[in-house]
Amino acid sequence: NELAMYCLASLPGPFPANLPWEALRRIGVDETQQLRELAEKEPIKFLERCLAEYEKNVQSYRTTFLKQERVKGKLRKPEELTVNFREKPFSVHMLWLKGMDLAKRSMYVEGENGGKLLALPTLEFLGIWTKAVDDPAAMATSRFPITQFGMKIGAMNTLRSIRAAEARKQLHLRFEGIETVAKLGDRPCYKFNRFKYDPPEEDNVGSMTFYIDQELLMQTGSTLYDTNGELVAEYFFRDIELNPTFPADEFTKKAMK
Repeated sequence: NELAMYCLASLPGPFPANLPWEALRRIGVDETQQLRELAEKEPIKFLERCLAEYEKNVQSYRTTFLKQERVKGKLRKPEELTVNFREKPFSVHMLWLKGMDLAKRSMYVEGENGGKLLALPTLEFLGIWTKAVDDPAAMATSRFPITQFGMKIGAMNTLRSIRAAEARKQLHLRFEGIETVAKLGDRPCYKFNRFKYDPPEEDNVGSMTFYIDQELLMQTGSTLYDTNGELVAEYFFRDIELNPTFPADEFTKKAMK
């Protein structure tokens, strides 16, 4: 039909293979304008809408994950990973492409492996490690444990923090329009800038820029700065494939090799 043809023709890049039909329906011209107005005038309601769409449509995804973080006061080198993720049971399988440190793969599956993290070290002959998710070796290379990974958790944290600031009457949040973001594969995104955190948040975060993919309505990019304007962390989810069919052993120890 005409709507389907419009949607496909207007996509800016490779089309995610298993994007739910609900995601297609929401990018009509009229609704796009309504969403833009909501983002500008009532950003909290806009973010609530985005989170509701995720919860309705997303069960899993495959993505290229870009991150750079300041850990224990030191800015680490940029990292690039392929990540396979499943919501239920909560499952994460990471493979480092660039910027690897102690491990080249890591995996966590809720309810499996005694609740612990599996890691394949860079020196593979050492064999697969089993560690607590908050083990000092794991936390030495990341701001958060693997149990806090994902676009949904990131969006929930963003919304929770914004609501709290609004309740204190200390929210400074500006919608800056639609921007094509290079680190997200040149996809157009709603851009928001939150500033003047009062009080600063964890790691002395004082401002944040974040991006909501215009078509997926998912928080795919975040950059955080401290009160001195120094980078604290940045996270980008690129080349997203929604609800892929994973191999049966994708989230098992067998897939770690």
